[in-house]
Amino acid sequence: MIIDFTIKNYRSFKEAASISLLAEPLKNDGIAISTTDFKDDILPVAGIFGQNAGGKSNFIKALLYMKNSMLNADHIGSPINKNPLLQPFLLNANNSNQPIHFELSLWDKDTVSQYNYGFEVDDSGIVSEWLSLSDRPKTNRRSRMIFERSRNNFTFDSTVKSDLEPLSMRVLDTALAVNVFANLADPYSRKLLEIVKEQIKIIDSTDADKLRRYILERCLANEELQARVIRFIKKLDIGINDIRIDKSEIDTAKLPEGAKFGFRYQVESSHFIYDDGGNRLEESRNFNFGDESLGTQRIFILAVVLLDALNKGEMVVIDELGSSLHPFLTKRIVEIFQNPELNKYGAQLIFTSHETFLLAKNSLNGKLDLRRDQIWFADKGTDEASALRCLSEYKTKKEYDLAKRYLEGRFGAVPVIKSWEA
Repeated sequence: MIIDFTIKNYRSFKEAASISLLAEPLKNDGIAISTTDFKDDILPVAGIFGQNAGGKSNFIKALLYMKNSMLNADHIGSPINKNPLLQPFLLNANNSNQPIHFELSLWDKDTVSQYNYGFEVDDSGIVSEWLSLSDRPKTNRRSRMIFERSRNNFTFDSTVKSDLEPLSMRVLDTALAVNVFANLADPYSRKLLEIVKEQIKIIDSTDADKLRRYILERCLANEELQARVIRFIKKLDIGINDIRIDKSEIDTAKLPEGAKFGFRYQVESSHFIYDDGGNRLEESRNFNFGDESLGTQRIFILAVVLLDALNKGEMVVIDELGSSLHPFLTKRIVEIFQNPELNKYGAQLIFTSHETFLLAKNSLNGKLDLRRDQIWFADKGTDEASALRCLSEYKTKKEYDLAKRYLEGRFGAVPVIKSWEA
């Protein structure tokens, strides 16, 4: 589970910005809060709201960049300091030459440990990097700095020094040591990368084709998941009664030069046929799924990722959750993750959205509404630098109409639109 994530000097964020999923001591109406062995309460959902160009998407891009960099094993061909997602805050003369900071804290129930990992990078490569671990919650809480790095200088915990110190000589200036150590010797680095790779799912617009392949492969590999997705979609009043996925190999003669193999996916949606009286017949008609509305296609993608995550206790990060979706559906998705009866394994959802209906109280199920410590606002100052603030920083009462107050500009993070004349 994600405990918190911090960035600094990344794209529109000049100063340090953090989002925390540690629950504050508020009255809990029964949402799916998870308690760690350290007695920390972790929230199932966090939502970031704000104006266009306020920094919401940049915060998601920062996590995507960090994940990709940690898993990047092509240290020569794809140095992490040359990734197109990497960019400092460029609207300040000093920041453009300063390192960019990323830090992530995770709780892992399997090893009963908290992992704190981070690094700083600039044009020349890795400036600093660190991995600390907190474990032994039932005896005597122990915190250890597994390794710490300043450029090419490393320090190690005594429990791993003999194994990792010789390997540090193989870490390139433009590569993360956690990746090298995970692939060669260190069980702590290996476990951290396993969590990041297998449990953190990020949905944004950077690679739609890759996401589509992932979605379809998950369905093909797991018939039960596909059946659950279809049952979910049937409940949404969009007319689909079945989805069929076919995967076939492409003739090698039709592949680009150098490609050895490839696959084609055919996805069809099935709709019932009705007579003139509106009575449903037994037969149905299939359509190319690409002919369905953008909202329907997005529902399918989200259903696969979200239902899979709920079943495995994974973390899902979504940029623009409400895009192409009806507000009722967006609200229902959030409620599912808030509901302890449906979210049994500690799955988490972090999202950005413009959908103010998510801020409304008692809209569908008041007990599953977002709490004050789950609502974040991304806003820009006069210097065009983004900042993150939690609603809990403001004095609000439970009975306040948060959506109305937000649209009135009480919490910032809304555009100030100047009058315009033709």
